[in-house]
Amino acid sequence: MRITEVQTFIVRHELSAEAQFCYSQAWYKDRTLLLLRLRTDDGLEGWGEAFGPAFPHKATIDSLYGPYLLGLDPFDSDAIWTGLYNMLRDHGQKGLAVEALSAVDIALWDLKGKCVGLPTYKLMGGSHRKRVLPYATGMYRRREDGVESVVAEARSYVEAGFKGIKIKTGFGFDYDVETVAALRNEVGPEIMLMVDANHAYNASTAITIGRAIEKYDLSWFEEPVPPEDIDGYREVRAALDIPIAGGEAEFTRYGFYRLLHERAVDIVQPDCGVTGGISEFLKIATLASVHNIQCYPHVWGSAIAVNTGIQCCFALPDFPPSLNPGPALLELDRTPNIFREKLNRREIERDDDGMILPPTAPGIGVDVDMNLIEDHRIA
Repeated sequence: MRITEVQTFIVRHELSAEAQFCYSQAWYKDRTLLLLRLRTDDGLEGWGEAFGPAFPHKATIDSLYGPYLLGLDPFDSDAIWTGLYNMLRDHGQKGLAVEALSAVDIALWDLKGKCVGLPTYKLMGGSHRKRVLPYATGMYRRREDGVESVVAEARSYVEAGFKGIKIKTGFGFDYDVETVAALRNEVGPEIMLMVDANHAYNASTAITIGRAIEKYDLSWFEEPVPPEDIDGYREVRAALDIPIAGGEAEFTRYGFYRLLHERAVDIVQPDCGVTGGISEFLKIATLASVHNIQCYPHVWGSAIAVNTGIQCCFALPDFPPSLNPGPALLELDRTPNIFREKLNRREIERDDDGMILPPTAPGIGVDVDMNLIEDHRIA
């Protein structure tokens, strides 16, 4: 099996004014994504996705990675990863180059699974569990909404059966504390509640806010400080009783080594569309295991990203390794995203409790609707 074609697609869906939302760093006025298709000489297709700015990812793949890939065997995925990483190592140890590489790596794992007729998690070492627990990410800010609308949104997720929700903070002390208090009061003590500041604060401010909200039984405080501020992470972690999470903006095993070795977090969250694909996710999960630190996949993007996260959740080892391990948690973004909801013609397999069951389709499990891509494709 050899790669014969490398195709990139930029797709965009404009959001209505009512649907636009923001986190602590920026507004989302549309959903724009870079999707990648690899084709082989035996007629198989593998799909990948890069998180981040779509146009530079397309340029990197079209001009550099694509020509390199032609004629290669997808089962040489680790050698391919090293070759692509070394191609831009002097210029892109983090950031755009690695995100573009992530799309390639995901597509290679999709191809490998389809070639042997197995879901990708089987090739990653097999499943450590029978079910995965999804949690809802939402509660962003909108232009006209206040805390009341955020509470109503959280209520809708609980009514839909989610056992955990993650809210967006990072908008100032008063808003953050008021929102967390209102949500805990609304959803009750049984629902997992996580907060995500998207690196809005320095260590001292994050500690002040953390002390004010830790009484609300939070499962974790995510990205309290910028990703470069490892010392700040350590200060926040030492000062608070809330578990500290981070890593969605970190790249490759090399970046995660420092985060883990310096024990800056309690939970690491590598994103396969950011950090180097499934290949690097496996290496980062091993590093986390070595340091006895929890690892969950961060997920943001289309159905390709979601289904890649599902494969990773089933392949993760139990944590803690014991007779009573905690559940593997999958992030399910609930913000408006047509590419998450409609790109995959297959439904995610769930049980009556809303838990995600092991995928059975080969590869990452996405049957791509090309009509949707063509309807929203931009030059």
